[in-house]
Amino acid sequence: MPPTQDRPRVAVVGYGFAGRCFHTYLVSLADQLQLSGVVTSRAEARDDIRQRFGVPTYDRFEAVLTDDQVDLVVLATPNHVHAPQAIAALEAGKHVVVDKPMALDRAEADRMIAAARGAGRLLTVFQNRRWDGDYLTVRRLLDDGTLGELLTLELAWTQYGRPRGWRSEASHGGGKLFDLGAHLVDQALQLVDAPARSVYTRLHTGVWDTDVEDHAHCVLTFANGVDAHIVTSSAARQPRPRWTVHGSRAGLIKTGVDPQERAMIDGDIDAAREAPEHRARLWSDVDGQTAESVVETVPGRWRCFYENVAAALQGREELAVKPESVAAVMSVLDAARQSAASGQAVALEGVSGP
Repeated sequence: MPPTQDRPRVAVVGYGFAGRCFHTYLVSLADQLQLSGVVTSRAEARDDIRQRFGVPTYDRFEAVLTDDQVDLVVLATPNHVHAPQAIAALEAGKHVVVDKPMALDRAEADRMIAAARGAGRLLTVFQNRRWDGDYLTVRRLLDDGTLGELLTLELAWTQYGRPRGWRSEASHGGGKLFDLGAHLVDQALQLVDAPARSVYTRLHTGVWDTDVEDHAHCVLTFANGVDAHIVTSSAARQPRPRWTVHGSRAGLIKTGVDPQERAMIDGDIDAAREAPEHRARLWSDVDGQTAESVVETVPGRWRCFYENVAAALQGREELAVKPESVAAVMSVLDAARQSAASGQAVALEGVSGP
């Protein structure tokens, strides 16, 4: 892929929660990118876009594809249209960022990757949680040997409340396993230095009147013996710890979620500050006794995602989130649904993160 112009011009497709609070905002903060337009069918949204960003709006996705002033298309759209829209944009000569989950299944993800290769264009997925402070903290403690050899992981994201809009509809790729699980599976695949070998999943329904799961528990087993328990829920009245990690030298519990989202919604992501009570607690051996300590959280930085996209387009950096690594996430989610339907563990082949 040849380097593009100095400041690639970006159009964001969709101005719902993801388009409004995540993508237009983060693109506008990236000095090496130029937000040049937003697609939305809502008149009131077009007024807001013009006031906040001073950029043109489109009322149809197709209008972006024929606009020579757009280099990069960001898809902040419902999950079920990620693949067809990404393929259409790639075939029109645009680079593409797609929100997570990448697609509805691995087959769609593979078609997207093939389209990017055929067009010679960049394709990446908004796995911004690779820049969460909690993930980066666990990553550091594994890399520097503090935790020792990794034994088990539990990654949980639990909430209480009925899913809204298309996120409550299976045909649109709704459900917490697909929504939040796309992040948690990705983090597990990035952290464990071995291929994933199998997944066993239980889905629970009946709390809310939807056709998506209320609670999901996946056990992802790796070739080196590590088990990663991935729990997502819309029926948890009391949240579980975000991270529970056991290593041969120490164990860790981390509560709370990364504060960047709340700060971003309030209009200043750089003001994100973690509550002290959410810092990780570490239990390790000191002189033959178990000692508890508090670990300072590595600062998260979601800005890095779009900064890297710009650098990759300009030929200055390697792409941080390669689509092949996210296609592996789709393989796990495919297998998780198969396991839930059959009640049996499903084998995985060739599934790893980096």
